[in-house]
Amino acid sequence: MTLHLNPAHIAAGDFGCLEPAQEDWLDQRDYWEDFNARFFRSNGRAYDSARDSNVTAWLTAPDRAPYAAMAERLLEDLSGRVDLAGIDLVLMAHWLPDLHLGTSVTNFVQNRLEIESGLGFAISDRGPSAPLFALDLAARYLRDGRRRALVLAMDQKHLLYRTPELDRLRPRNSAAALLLEAGGAEPADPGLVYAGYARSIGLAPADLSRYLSGLCAAQGLAREAVTVIADPAVTRLAAPEGPVIACEDGWLCAGPLAGLARHAGQRGHVLLATFEQGEVVTVLLRDPTLSAEARL
Repeated sequence: MTLHLNPAHIAAGDFGCLEPAQEDWLDQRDYWEDFNARFFRSNGRAYDSARDSNVTAWLTAPDRAPYAAMAERLLEDLSGRVDLAGIDLVLMAHWLPDLHLGTSVTNFVQNRLEIESGLGFAISDRGPSAPLFALDLAARYLRDGRRRALVLAMDQKHLLYRTPELDRLRPRNSAAALLLEAGGAEPADPGLVYAGYARSIGLAPADLSRYLSGLCAAQGLAREAVTVIADPAVTRLAAPEGPVIACEDGWLCAGPLAGLARHAGQRGHVLLATFEQGEVVTVLLRDPTLSAEARL
């Protein structure tokens, strides 16, 4: 079955304060310090609050943005552009943890959309490739009468503990949502068609551009006919071979979907890509309006 999405129907945002900090939250510091200690111990590490704690900054941050609050803003935006009735699947992809630990964002979304019989779950622990994996899962789920999936991707900037990884990533409170649909697209604007997921490990940066070109060739497409959407480190490597759209710095999981929104109104195939620690993950989206001239 053909699966399609319209980049014009992607909602994305970079958020400031969606939950003002309360002074009495500081009374919870001992609780969260104990949480950190147990979390570190469960991962085989010793916790030193003087060195590792970020609890006070986490509780008092002036730009707190919980995932449910970002999801609500996305739904408000998206519902003004596309009918969100009849959703069969809600997927939430993220890299960093929510401010509200343990909150089910997919349940929140299902409740807001009054979905009575849909499936919803979160995808984490996959680094920046989580939203691409979510698209693949949605594509595999939409069959046997299931026709519509809502994919959310988001990260927020505040952790309970300090880590050099956060300094490297410099995350922002960012989120995006798109609708993937099975069946026929609107004739006036067919959008893009889902064409497959790929993953490879052990790849050196010097080989990345050639690898992406090879993926396009394997699908019968010339690299110059495919726009690569990825973080700036990837697009710098891929740019000599064809068009690119660089994701905003710090947009982590939401970056590829927000970059795809910037492709709205343009024609051409798209390759969403992430590259982290030698692992490259891609999703190919074909433009059904292009003729054979766009092929090799």
